[in-house]
Amino acid sequence: MLVLFLVSFSIIFIVNGLIFSPQNCVRQNRLQKASYIFEELEVVEARCIESELSLSNPVVGPYTDGRHVIISEIEVDTASLVEKKEESCHQQKCVAYPRAGPWEKISLDPTECTAAIVTCGGLCPGLNTVVQELYRTLYEQYGVKRVYGIKGGYGGLADEDFEPMEKILNPSLYRQGGTILGTSRGQCSAEEMVKSLTNKKINALFVVGGDGTLRGAKTICTAAPELRLIAVPKTIDNDIPIIDKSFGFDTAVEAARNAIHTASVEAQAFPRGLGLVRLMGRDAGFLAVHATLACPGDVDACLIKESGFDLDQLIHYLEHKLNTKGSAVLVVAEGIGNKLQPNVDIGPWLADTLKKRFALENGGFTLKYVDPGYAVRAIGPNAADTILCSRLAANAVHAAMAGYTDCAIATLNAQYAIIPLDHLVSRASILAVNGHLWAELIRSTGQPDFHLNHNTPQDELAIDLMCDDQDNGPFRESPSGGCVVTYHDEA
Repeated sequence: MLVLFLVSFSIIFIVNGLIFSPQNCVRQNRLQKASYIFEELEVVEARCIESELSLSNPVVGPYTDGRHVIISEIEVDTASLVEKKEESCHQQKCVAYPRAGPWEKISLDPTECTAAIVTCGGLCPGLNTVVQELYRTLYEQYGVKRVYGIKGGYGGLADEDFEPMEKILNPSLYRQGGTILGTSRGQCSAEEMVKSLTNKKINALFVVGGDGTLRGAKTICTAAPELRLIAVPKTIDNDIPIIDKSFGFDTAVEAARNAIHTASVEAQAFPRGLGLVRLMGRDAGFLAVHATLACPGDVDACLIKESGFDLDQLIHYLEHKLNTKGSAVLVVAEGIGNKLQPNVDIGPWLADTLKKRFALENGGFTLKYVDPGYAVRAIGPNAADTILCSRLAANAVHAAMAGYTDCAIATLNAQYAIIPLDHLVSRASILAVNGHLWAELIRSTGQPDFHLNHNTPQDELAIDLMCDDQDNGPFRESPSGGCVVTYHDEA
């Protein structure tokens, strides 16, 4: 047993430490098949602009000798030690991505660079931090003199609404919520957006946004293959696939925890008090679960879209809690809406339903409904998210100057990695209800499985998606408790 453990540990160390040398951004694969555990390690490198890495990196200056910060070879980060299990338990595949960071040589002359920054989609704590640090890295470290802010998301890009960043920035922007560039939803014509970029002679575009934004970025890359486009993924729902977590998520969890504290205090102060907290989470329940775990002992049940629920079982359980504890707190993600109630805001609907059922059958109760709504996202980032945003932005600039395009910068296994957009679009992350984090939530709340061993038909529960490969062996559970799902086009 000890020998097997040492062998396994050595292989893991070697896999995570594999290094590949680039030649004009084309990886030379010197990998030999790893023995015993791994049949193959696939190193997925993002597309690069065909240009020579011949220019000295200005990041290496009088205050930085580069020995500890410069990447001269492609270091890789494994996406998972078990990405997909094959028929044999001894033949497993692993995917890895290049590690992000400043390169010893760059391929874009900063004096010839014209960059632009755009933020799209919903708000998220840290957007202004990313914008500020993209500009600071471009201007102060690389010496790029022409950096534009695009106003109003992709709509502003299509309308050629550009403004020099030095006229937009204000002191301590990183502390502020929202986005100083403005934002919008919806897709625009790739041809119109590329035309605007061409008119402004933009050769490096930095896109900050969620799943729809990433799909839009992919269309821009297809229409403008010579453009260096680097994305920084963001979403308050934390449902970007593969990555450890989205920036701003920790800040949102803190704000959501305050809402749960409010509901708990209110519920305990009134006879048979029930606190109902509705949180964001249309397609994934990360915010509700993490906020619940951040309030150990306060929450009696947490409902998310991935787990499903049955109303009768839920009411029976809440009645038991009110009778035994005198109060209860229920946290729900907005996406849990039972399929019998499509297109209904689950918070008000559930509050109204509980009032009617308890009034008629269960001796009454005092309901305290708390919905923080947009307050969890329209705020400045906490310290941890500020650091994360700053590092994501800097690594995005490093990637563009080294010639990368059609990719995103994100954390993977606590390292900063360069991930092709193809690996992020048409996929999402959902909370793994057969994973460790969900099991920890069940332990914390004490809640039952609200549909297990019950006659409720599966198609009446709010369960739409399942983790890739969860029925075929091990799957990767991200540090935030998620797993990857792939969307397939309907025939």
